[in-house]
Amino acid sequence: MKKLPERLVDLLKEVKLTEASSTWDCHGTPVILHKALEKIAVYKGITFDDMRVIEGAVKEKYAVISVRGHYKDATEESIGEASPYNNKNSYPYAMAEKRAKDRVILKLLELSGDVYSQEEAEEFKLAQSLKELDPDMRRNIEKWRKGFKYCDSEIALDEAIEQWKRWSDKHVQNSDISQYVEEVYEARKMELNLWKV
Repeated sequence: MKKLPERLVDLLKEVKLTEASSTWDCHGTPVILHKALEKIAVYKGITFDDMRVIEGAVKEKYAVISVRGHYKDATEESIGEASPYNNKNSYPYAMAEKRAKDRVILKLLELSGDVYSQEEAEEFKLAQSLKELDPDMRRNIEKWRKGFKYCDSEIALDEAIEQWKRWSDKHVQNSDISQYVEEVYEARKMELNLWKV
């Protein structure tokens, strides 16, 4: 893993957290948990103004939110966005707020660009979830994803998704992993023009 900035290591120690429990490496990029950033923000006395919704629609599952934060004499502002393209959760406003606040905290602590929040991108959380799987389970997950790509009809896809759901109910406890597999199913349905309007 890329070495964490000394400032972050010190901050984690101050709030009685460890590198191992609060950060991980995502392909050479240090990533910190949202809850660790929140704990540091409270400890350091970072405050936030009311967030401002720039745009959003619950039905379409997207939100863009602006957040301004203050620490000592510094003020920073950032935007958080969540949409079906970068968020698998059903709560886009909460996710957009988390992303905006985490970005502001990192800016105020002068860590922006050196460390990223877990909320920054779905890929970070997915990478961590995949890393935690044993090698046999990782191979099985990739086989399922590959299998959906070979389905060439609606019947084949429907049968494959039913088999996946039965198997995953027994073997997969992480919703990020389930979504990782099911996104291939959804993409294949689109490729075959099988979406019902």
